[in-house]
Amino acid sequence: MRILVFVLVILALCACVFGRSIPQLRTIYMGDSIFDVGTNKYVKNSVSHCDFVPYGETRYAKPFGRCSDGFIIPDLINKALGLPFSRPFLGLKAEDQVFPSINFASDGSGLLDSIHSDWGVVPFSEQLKQLREFSMKKNLNDFVVVISSGGNDIAANLQNIMDVDLESLEKGLQQLHEYGFRKIINSSVGPLGCSPIVTSGGNCVSEINNLVRQFNTQARGIVLRAAERLPGMRSAFVDGYSPIKSFVENPIQFGFTHKNTLSEFDLQFRGKKWIILLNAWDSKVLQMLALDDNPTIESIQDSEDSKIIEQECFRDMWKLKVEPFPV
Repeated sequence: MRILVFVLVILALCACVFGRSIPQLRTIYMGDSIFDVGTNKYVKNSVSHCDFVPYGETRYAKPFGRCSDGFIIPDLINKALGLPFSRPFLGLKAEDQVFPSINFASDGSGLLDSIHSDWGVVPFSEQLKQLREFSMKKNLNDFVVVISSGGNDIAANLQNIMDVDLESLEKGLQQLHEYGFRKIINSSVGPLGCSPIVTSGGNCVSEINNLVRQFNTQARGIVLRAAERLPGMRSAFVDGYSPIKSFVENPIQFGFTHKNTLSEFDLQFRGKKWIILLNAWDSKVLQMLALDDNPTIESIQDSEDSKIIEQECFRDMWKLKVEPFPV
């Protein structure tokens, strides 16, 4: 659903700019790990990247830098538009810069330069500088710029949400217009309160989601005002928050057969065979059942043993090869 919305918006923006005749589209992606296809592999000493197993095993047979086991949103958008998958700008040679889809997004980055500045990421402001370099002496009429950024800013400032200054987004849109881009799409931040790292038993954290909605409302206003005040600009704001939250809260409607958040794994550990009861939402070990002559149940939450077992179970979860939804 979210991909369909992106594609329809892209086509609508092109129709607004060019009339009924829509030229060959080209895409540019900016933002964070939601869009990153391997940028940080080319950043010296970066500690924020996803170019290791088990990432990428299902769709690509090996990791390429996407923070996913399969396709990410730019892949699906390009596939729907008939374009090849985007490539990291930092990995391109000069002769490759005519490629129809270029990616500037950086895992761990934010709208604010201070976000994970010691991780070796490319913040939004630096992505804009790279894009300026790329845009020199090019016909930009064919390009649609798609942005997904802000989630890391919120996550790093949960206690001080007012520190997340959206002025950087507003200035960024202004700069893109000055570079010559006229078609820009900004995606909302998803429901961070439903992320496995913060959920409890599969229940979303409403306090965090309220902050995200507040951020999205402000970002939407900035994007839509840009279309009104910048000559020739066609901008759109895509709501990714609502469909993702529906997916998390109503999994049965989207093809899952049950809502059980507990998983069992067999594991050899400490010289015994165990059955592990695992919370599938956050990969936390709840109980262990030792299968020996005298079966015993142990609760080892937050112990050193649980950390070792969680890593093993996490890898087994990746190996399940759950068939993704058709695209």
